[in-house]
Amino acid sequence: MRTVRGWTRILWVIALMTGWAVITTAGAWLQHPLNRARFRARQQRIAARILCRAAGFRVTTAGKAPPAGPMLYVSNHITALDPIWIGTQVEVSFAGKMEITGWPVLGWIANTHGIIGVERGRRSFARDFVDAIRRRLAAGVPVMVFPEGGIGWGDTLLPFKTSAFEAVAGSETGRVQPVFMDVVALDGQPTPDGEGRFMLSYNHHDTLFGHLAHVFSYRRVEIEVHFGQPLSAALMKRKTLADKTHAAVVLLQQQKQ
Repeated sequence: MRTVRGWTRILWVIALMTGWAVITTAGAWLQHPLNRARFRARQQRIAARILCRAAGFRVTTAGKAPPAGPMLYVSNHITALDPIWIGTQVEVSFAGKMEITGWPVLGWIANTHGIIGVERGRRSFARDFVDAIRRRLAAGVPVMVFPEGGIGWGDTLLPFKTSAFEAVAGSETGRVQPVFMDVVALDGQPTPDGEGRFMLSYNHHDTLFGHLAHVFSYRRVEIEVHFGQPLSAALMKRKTLADKTHAAVVLLQQQKQ
């Protein structure tokens, strides 16, 4: 029964998100070019809320609400749905693996909402990635990154890759918002000490759709998004900024335990 529920929800959610992406694409063409990135971020937040309502996800926040204005959001990474869950709370552009942009349907939906592609290992692309983040921030849109460079098991935080931090490092106006995402209950049962993060980790599965079917198989998933104190990027090199942000996210995790 759970398997049927998971796959049924996948098809239902893809249909919903495809329809909303069509609306977003049409609406973006009606916007002034300078306003399109902000429009896509607003539409993405609405889409995330629609998806969560349809799939039985309940997302709440803890900590002080992030201040207005562009900044680099930095979060831990557990599932393929982390951007959706966090996206219900903030209007941001997400950075994701470049390969996502080429996926049928899902890639088009991601591109519609302004995903910034990440391709690790090529120095020339790293410069393009940093420039893309800077352009999005200059357009007034915060950017969310998952700098662990992979998905963890939920118990520890992997070291942060530093490339995204280059976009704000040393800037007098640059700010970084630490974020920690936690799975606090599954089907109404509390999941303390990271149990929920472990149970939903992508690492249990070999394929994206197998992972999604597992997450969608729960009737109800409760998530908390914790916001820490924003960090100023002024006078910091990207490695120092990445290390300080990593420590801030670890602190948010420790406060949950």
